[in-house]
Amino acid sequence: MSEEKVKKSKQALKLAARMSKQYYGKPLIISYSGGKDSSVMLDLAERFLQPEDYEVMYNHTSADAPQTVQFIRAKFSQLSVKGVNCTDYIPKYKDGTQITMWNLIPKKRMPPTRIVRYCCQKLKEASTPNRMCAVGVRKSESTGRMGRDIFSIIGKTKNLGQHYSLEHAKEVYQESNEIDDPNWDCNLIKNMKQNKNIVVNPIYEWSDRDIWEYITKYGLKINPLYYPPYNYKRVGCIGCPMATLEVVKKEFSDFPQYKQAYIKAFDRMIEERKKAGLITKWNNGYEVYHWWINDDHIPGQMKFNDDLNIVKEE
Repeated sequence: MSEEKVKKSKQALKLAARMSKQYYGKPLIISYSGGKDSSVMLDLAERFLQPEDYEVMYNHTSADAPQTVQFIRAKFSQLSVKGVNCTDYIPKYKDGTQITMWNLIPKKRMPPTRIVRYCCQKLKEASTPNRMCAVGVRKSESTGRMGRDIFSIIGKTKNLGQHYSLEHAKEVYQESNEIDDPNWDCNLIKNMKQNKNIVVNPIYEWSDRDIWEYITKYGLKINPLYYPPYNYKRVGCIGCPMATLEVVKKEFSDFPQYKQAYIKAFDRMIEERKKAGLITKWNNGYEVYHWWINDDHIPGQMKFNDDLNIVKEE
């Protein structure tokens, strides 16, 4: 594990905490999923920030494993004793009803897919509007996460996001507090002053090896799903469309009640599609389920058009 990376993560967290307090008037949010990456990020925050400098938020997706939920609640109890504010965020519809994966699928009238990940938007991303939030994203996780940096301005689409290095953020933050010039401007600082969504990626440059070496060096307690008898390499929503077929099958084997929950949600989804007059090639949720996890590429996942009609059959 590179101590230089730890130092850089420390600087990113401390800078973000100062920015959040100055421009948003609120503590930095540490987004916590119960996975190993967010556990390392949270531990860094505990080590380098004061309790009043940050708060921790878990987005209750309804599709996390029971072990994950229990692990997070136990961690929140420990943090609360230290004076850290912790929130178990439960997304809700306008009428106050809880949004779950199981009622979201029928409402959207299509399964969550690799291209249309409405589940992330509704169950996770809506919890921190107009705030500065730290997440455990790392560029080594996937090619899709490359090209970002330590600080990011969230755009309406992935391609519209803007990314800035720690060095740039430090420089413009210092200038914004020293230069008395009404014409001075910087997009990053401008968005903060307007309380736009800003994401901080403190461990963006860390490798898998860095993560595990940190966990070992500091004896970090992490989610039990990483250890026998489960041995997961990633922990997240069960049935995530971004996971491989192998992972999804293992998840549904370990947690069969979630497989049944998806099938029942797909049953209701078919009913809603028929009510809306949408093309429906399936007879029941069981058929949707098998179509949904067909193989590693999940054929058919990109076969919905903007009107939610199936445009190509496999």
